Amino acid sequence: MSHYDQFASDFSSSRQHEWPEFELIYPYIHPYDRVLDLGCGNARFRKFLPTDIIPEGYYFGLDISQKLLAIARENNPRDFFFHGDFSGSIPFGSDNFDMVVAIASFHHLLSKKEQLCFLSHCYRVMKNGGTIFLTTWKLPRKYFWSNILRGRFKNWIIPFGKDKHPRIYRRVSDSELRRLLKKVGFEVVKSELFRNRNYVVVGRK
Repeated sequence: MSHYDQFASDFSSSRQHEWPEFELIYPYIHPYDRVLDLGCGNARFRKFLPTDIIPEGYYFGLDISQKLLAIARENNPRDFFFHGDFSGSIPFGSDNFDMVVAIASFHHLLSKKEQLCFLSHCYRVMKNGGTIFLTTWKLPRKYFWSNILRGRFKNWIIPFGKDKHPRIYRRVSDSELRRLLKKVGFEVVKSELFRNRNYVVVGRK
């Protein structure tokens, strides 16, 4: 069972609104694109994709939490959702999607090996000319010493919610993301620290 299943309801309730960085995605989306959302959670991103542009059935989500996927399926019965751990193989055929998004999920990959495996599979399942959109947190400074003093230099524990559920994140910068995307074959078309909060990188196959 995913540890997210332990607090899926609370987590889902905190993921109902549009995040500001979504505005950076929309210029890259075209009508009838097939969209793959990796780490889709409750499919919050789907809520903000107009169905006259991305019709029902053109959105595909993958997540490790069965409970979050149940919420996603209930709210989006005509789209497609799959249970899986994206740190391994991504269970889709090659040259399948116009856009792959990983919104605040890439930082859950806890080694460079997992990161490169993930990006290689993203490249494989994407059509030529397709776009990958990644965001990853600039991890909050208030957790710096509590992790560094315990020897956690790259992978930080950051709690969620009033019950302080532990979640592990890997510190990743936009420069690291650029290098990783280029290594597996993507052309980097955009890279920035968005509002001093999230690193955003856009690549093209």
